[in-house]
Amino acid sequence: MNYKTLTLTLLLGLATHTSLQAEEMMSHEGHDMSQMEGMTLAEAGDMVMTRGIITRLDEANGKVGIRHEAIANLKMPPMTMVFRVADPALLKDLKLGDAVRFHAENPAGKLTVTAIQRG
Repeated sequence: MNYKTLTLTLLLGLATHTSLQAEEMMSHEGHDMSQMEGMTLAEAGDMVMTRGIITRLDEANGKVGIRHEAIANLKMPPMTMVFRVADPALLKDLKLGDAVRFHAENPAGKLTVTAIQRG
């Protein structure tokens, strides 16, 4: 075996080993992420809820204005802003001035409320 063949063999072995390690890491060490689908709000214990006050309701366009405290999971300071809602039905039974707790995400750069409840 010459030097080039040995080097190539070692590099291929390293690449294969690294690829397998990456696959193992991506499997979340045995956690079944598919079980999280369809979770209710109560079951999502680690979902960060933020307090706020409804300042604008636009059900027709699926948007809600909220004056909110700092949003920890988005690293956002307190402010008043308009969010998209993941499902316009989330706005049902809410009115201006309601105190709420909500969860927001930032999919594709669009701040979106994925859960909201009075309180």
